[in-house]
Amino acid sequence: MRGAKAVLTAVVAVGGLVGAPGAAPAATTVYQAEGAVVSQGVVESNHAGFTGSGFVNTDNVAGSSVQWSVSVPAGSTQLVFRFANGTTASRPMTVAVDGAAVSTPAFAATGAWTTWTTSTVTTTLSAGSHTVLATATTAGGGPNLDSLTVNDSAGGTAAPTAAELLAKVTSCTQISNGKYKTDEEASRTISVCDKNGAVFWKADMDIDCDGQRTTQCNEDTDCCFQDDTAFHQSDGRPLNAATLPYVVVPSPSSTWDYRNFGIKGGGVVAIIYNNQVLYAVVGDTGPTDIIGEASYASADQLGINPDPSNGGTDSGVTYILFKNSQISPIENHGKAVTTGEQLARQFVNNN
Repeated sequence: MRGAKAVLTAVVAVGGLVGAPGAAPAATTVYQAEGAVVSQGVVESNHAGFTGSGFVNTDNVAGSSVQWSVSVPAGSTQLVFRFANGTTASRPMTVAVDGAAVSTPAFAATGAWTTWTTSTVTTTLSAGSHTVLATATTAGGGPNLDSLTVNDSAGGTAAPTAAELLAKVTSCTQISNGKYKTDEEASRTISVCDKNGAVFWKADMDIDCDGQRTTQCNEDTDCCFQDDTAFHQSDGRPLNAATLPYVVVPSPSSTWDYRNFGIKGGGVVAIIYNNQVLYAVVGDTGPTDIIGEASYASADQLGINPDPSNGGTDSGVTYILFKNSQISPIENHGKAVTTGEQLARQFVNNN
């Protein structure tokens, strides 16, 4: 069992958007972890900030688990896990519905046990009751789990799935004056495209480890480490690439100037990879001729190798940047998730 740890101190992102006139609102139900079936773990209530009457601290063993019983209408359903993790790179758990594995979120480090975030798994369920089981896959066990929020898609107001978002970016109205490279040695093949309410591109993901020095990001782990980021936290410090999901945009040039299209530091981004949607912020700027880069935390939460020396992925990543959006403070990832889900639904509905 891990030692005493402070639990997350924030509200889960469960709000929805106002839909079209006459649309039924999406149903949202919060299931507390302390009311679930816990195997190889304990319910604790000795730290301030948890919701309900406690939270689950799983044992440091593979196979420790938490199982909820939920009830939903038929259709697309979001399973939103509210969790805390310290500085361990990740504590992955396999999420299974009715015994069938759906996804294995990384449950990446949140920087401190007092720092919270959420991880969302989207699946399609039949109407009725289901079991949702989260099982630790490594000897480190799972993170602290506070609750499971279930959002159904009634009325078309729940956050969209990866498939819904990707269906809106199948064609490109190019707004960049030319194209970008994905790597220094690559040819120019990537366009910046325009949509109603957003810009997007489809590229690879290189790992940005700049900013605050951490165990994961420093001069020893990253040959090109820089101790600053283009945009800063509310306390003036650089961003923490190891804990904050953020995206790097190309520095302004004759090819494209992000500032002229409503994109700014702290702007909300939906990163789509392997049928997953991760909401992040614009956190840094990069070379003027290369595109397709995100923070260590972004890769880690999407199940991409986050190692700055050999990680990333060569293709299959879509970046949707929502115009005229900005999270303040920029380091508030929970707010980025809440706002991102709302903007993503608007994007799908308006395109």
